[in-house]
Amino acid sequence: MYLDLYIIENLLINYIIISCTSILTKNINSYKRKIIGAVVGTVYSVIYLFPRFYLLFTLPSKIIFIVIIGLISFVYTNKNEFIRILTIFFLVNFFICGSTYFIIYFTGIEHIKISFIIISAYISCIILKKIYSDITLINHIKEFTKDITITFLGEEFKCTALLDSGNLLRDPLSKSDVVMVNSSLLKKYLPENYNYEYVDVLIAEKIINSLSEDISSRVRLIPYNHATSNKTSMILGFKADYLQIDNKKVGNIVLGISNFKDDNYNAILNPSILS
Repeated sequence: MYLDLYIIENLLINYIIISCTSILTKNINSYKRKIIGAVVGTVYSVIYLFPRFYLLFTLPSKIIFIVIIGLISFVYTNKNEFIRILTIFFLVNFFICGSTYFIIYFTGIEHIKISFIIISAYISCIILKKIYSDITLINHIKEFTKDITITFLGEEFKCTALLDSGNLLRDPLSKSDVVMVNSSLLKKYLPENYNYEYVDVLIAEKIINSLSEDISSRVRLIPYNHATSNKTSMILGFKADYLQIDNKKVGNIVLGISNFKDDNYNAILNPSILS
């Protein structure tokens, strides 16, 4: 490989790695910092072509160069933030370089072209961002969900609830907190073929007339407004026996029926219920 192509290759890959690290760490650094950092990394790569500089190939020297590139490329406010950015920078290096060589090995290309290496590095960066965003989302979901048990007519329903401070619904008569639940959770008690997202007085009357007496006595109609509409809608609710969360029983709970679909949770409750 010619020296000019080798330099261009390393310059572009280093820039991709620094940019990817900036995105993952949400670090707002300038193009100038990224370019200078990429140039320094490229200079170090070129040194590899000269065996007489073997002392610079040792592990301590490599760590020093990574730290130098980190100091040049990223903006930070304290030591802990810099260590976090540097750790992610190292992991991005490891992932992109490793996955790039895997792609090259998998394709079986004997004569590597610079364009293919850069494309491989870019694809690796996209894959890494996707993996990172998925892991972050999973962690956020775990932080903001609770396993709860709802008791209704003496029967227990275990489910995962999303803690949403935006859910401020209350039964206007009893002032009970409303926990939104997916209609599938209580499907054995509910009539089929109804869209519980859009319930008006007429639809609510039809549903109530099809319910058994012990269930219809628990019906509550909760008015609410969409943020994008001035029209008042209704939520069909049922008085629960109680809700159990963190080994604590909470009474005065109304189950608001909805058709929301999410694989990560099937109930939505206000965090104030935990207090």
